[in-house]
Amino acid sequence: MKDIDIYNWKRKAHYDYYQTFDNPCFSLTVNIDITLLIEKLKKTNLKFFPTFLYCLIKAMNQVEEFKCRIRKDGVIIHETIHPSYTVLNEHECFVFCYSEFTTDFKMFYQNVLKDIEVSLHGNNLVDEEGKDDLVYISSIPWISFTGLTHPFKKDDPHSIPRVNFGRYFEENKIIKLPISVQAHHGLVDGLHIARMLEAIEKAILEL
Repeated sequence: MKDIDIYNWKRKAHYDYYQTFDNPCFSLTVNIDITLLIEKLKKTNLKFFPTFLYCLIKAMNQVEEFKCRIRKDGVIIHETIHPSYTVLNEHECFVFCYSEFTTDFKMFYQNVLKDIEVSLHGNNLVDEEGKDDLVYISSIPWISFTGLTHPFKKDDPHSIPRVNFGRYFEENKIIKLPISVQAHHGLVDGLHIARMLEAIEKAILEL
């Protein structure tokens, strides 16, 4: 982690501008092509969620803007960000689950399975206080959505990105996944979301 020199930061004007907004976030929902990923899963019997989670968080770590966080009146950048995601517990209520990211796919995959197993019997709805090297991620595998909004706390700096993905579907022989990305507009632009989506494609190719 390191501090950003805001006064010499290329995004200072954007940061200052959006800090005046009650809700400084914007969101973008798109359908991405995951045909190759589904083909690979069929051949390997790997589970969809931990595999796509790996591709997603690997991609976000490759785009610097997604690693920036607002702390008080400053901005810092993390070396690595990790997924904090929701799973359904035994009572069909969602709980928070955390897994540490590593570029070692096999290790990450197994850790996610273990972390989910522990969370299934819990009721955690709190992330570690002060911990912001996270991306909030949720899966809605029952529906294919075209838009999505999030609730916010009034005192939240809104700098932790939120990502949701839904039920994948086939269209013109292409398997598509709806994915929604929400981020602080003072830190992230549409260009950076586009780069992240491109990085997901590359991560799938490299599996």
